[in-house]
Amino acid sequence: MIYTISEYMATAIDSIVLICFLAYTLSFKKPKQKLNIVTSIAFMLLFFSCVTIFNNITIAEGIYAAFYFLIFFMYCRISLKGKWWQQLLLVTIELAVLFLVNAVITIISASVLKSDYSSVLLMRNPVRVFLLFLSKISLIGLLFPIINGIRKQKIVLHLLQASVFIIFMILTVIIGIIIEKIILDNLIPMQYVFVIMGCISVIAVLLLFILIQFSIQNQNKLKQIVLQTRLHDNEVKMQEAVQWNQSMKALQHDLNNHIAVIASYIEKGNSDKALAYMKKISGKLEECPNYTDTNSQILNAILDLKRVVCKNKNISLKCYIQNDLPKFDDVTFSTIFGNLMDNAIEAEREEDQKEIRLAIESLGTYLHITIQNRIQNPVLINGSLPKTTKSDKTNHGLGIYSIHEAIAQSNGVIHFYEKEGWFLADVLIPV
Repeated sequence: MIYTISEYMATAIDSIVLICFLAYTLSFKKPKQKLNIVTSIAFMLLFFSCVTIFNNITIAEGIYAAFYFLIFFMYCRISLKGKWWQQLLLVTIELAVLFLVNAVITIISASVLKSDYSSVLLMRNPVRVFLLFLSKISLIGLLFPIINGIRKQKIVLHLLQASVFIIFMILTVIIGIIIEKIILDNLIPMQYVFVIMGCISVIAVLLLFILIQFSIQNQNKLKQIVLQTRLHDNEVKMQEAVQWNQSMKALQHDLNNHIAVIASYIEKGNSDKALAYMKKISGKLEECPNYTDTNSQILNAILDLKRVVCKNKNISLKCYIQNDLPKFDDVTFSTIFGNLMDNAIEAEREEDQKEIRLAIESLGTYLHITIQNRIQNPVLINGSLPKTTKSDKTNHGLGIYSIHEAIAQSNGVIHFYEKEGWFLADVLIPV
C-alpha cells in the first residue's frame, strides 16, 4: 500500500512542478485572480488523472506523451501569456526534461542493481521509493534553473527558429520513447543503452544552449533598434523643445512692443484697431501650451509638448498632476511616460470623441501614472496589448517594447485594461 501511495505522490509532484514551471516562465494573462489558481489546480488534477489511468492500462508510450503534451499546451493557451510557439516550445522542453530524468535514473539504477529495466519499474520496495524521490529532486533541480534563465533573459525567438527547436525537441522525445521500448523488450545490451541515452541527453542540452544563444542574439538586435529609436525620438523632442522655446522668447521679446502699439491706439481713441491688433497677436498666444508647473522639469517639458500636439489634433487633454512629486529617474520616466502619451495620442486620431485623461501622483514609495484614452472598439487581444496594429511590424511596436524594458529595469509594474469605453494604462514606478 505504501508503495502505491508513493507512486501517487510522485505523480502529484510531477503535476505541480510542471504546471508551476509554465506559470512562472510565461506568467498569467490576468494577474492576481483566483481563477488562475482554480485553472492551475484543474489542470494538475487532469494530468494526475491521465497518468493514473494510463499506468493501469496497456497502450503505446507515445500516446502518453501526446496526451501530456496536449494537456499542458491547453493550459498555456487558456491561462498564460506568450505567443503559441513560445508556449509550445516550453511545453516540449519540460516534457523532454521529465522524460530524460526518469529514463536516466531508471537506466543507472538498473545498471547498479544489475536488474532489467522493466524490473526496476515494477519494484515495490524502499529502493523504488528512493528512486522516485531522487527523480523528483532531479526534475526540480533541472527545471528551476531553466525558469530563472528564461525569466531573466525573456526568450525572444522568431517563428521559424521556434519551429525548428520544437521539431528537434519533439524528435528527441520520440527517439527516447522508441529507445525505452527497445530496452523493455531487451533487444540491445545495457552498455549500448548508456551510450544512446548519453547522446540524447547531450543533444537536448546543446539544443537548449543554442536556443538561449539565439534568444540573446535576438534581444541584442531588438535593443539596438530600440536604442536607435530612442535617440531619434529624443532628437525630435529636443528640436521641438528648442523651437517652442525660441517662439516663447520671441513672443516675450515682442511683448513690450505689442503693448506699446496697443497703448498708442487706445490713446488716440482707435479702440477698434486696438482690438483687432490684440486679436491678431492672441493667435500666437494660443499656440503656446498651458504651462505645467511641477517640481519636475522633465515632466513639465514633455507634458507641455504633448499639450501642443493634442491641441493641434483637436484632442481634449485633461490632467490631474501632483505638484510636489517625489524624485524619480528622468530617463525611465521619459521613456515610459513619453511613449504612453504618444500611443494614446495616436489612438485618438480615429476616434470621434478625442479625449485623454492623465493623472500623476505619489503613491507610497511609487510614482503612480494613469493614462486613459477613449476607444470605440476593444484594443486588447486575450488580455494583452498587441505589439503594433500597423502593417510595418519591423519599424513599429518598439514603443511598447521600450516601455516594458524600462518597467523591468526599474522593477516597476504596468497594467493595461479596458473599462466602459476607455483604454487605461496604469503604471507604478519605484522612487
